[in-house]
Amino acid sequence: MRESFLHLGEHCETQYEVFLDEAGMVSMNVDLLHYADDRPATVLDAKYKAVAGSPNADLYQMLAYCTALNLKHAVLVYAGKIPPLIRRVVFTDIDVTVHALDLSQSPAEMLSALKRLAESVRDEALQERLARRAGARESFA
Repeated sequence: MRESFLHLGEHCETQYEVFLDEAGMVSMNVDLLHYADDRPATVLDAKYKAVAGSPNADLYQMLAYCTALNLKHAVLVYAGKIPPLIRRVVFTDIDVTVHALDLSQSPAEMLSALKRLAESVRDEALQERLARRAGARESFA
């Protein structure tokens, strides 16, 4: 996944350490943190299991990452063959998108699927940046 972002000219970090508490005692390691405009934009986590309705613990983990990083979007990646599914966390503006990758694909098809996923995440971050800038302009009007 990291290489897919790099081929798009996007910056990301793997195994990014973040703390859930202000004292820095509860650490978490994000699988992949995607940046937009040199700021964290999206957190991604690969699950080495089949998608089965996205278990609650995985969604809680994404909520913790988004809270600690002050992000609005997380992506869970599972093995499987389902279309993307967006879960909005109640009383927040946090979306967790569940993606599935078909592991029965050829290596070339898998790389293509990872590229499409990276493009989707990049495009989502771009839309968020544009919305944030438009909101900032409106507040100055």
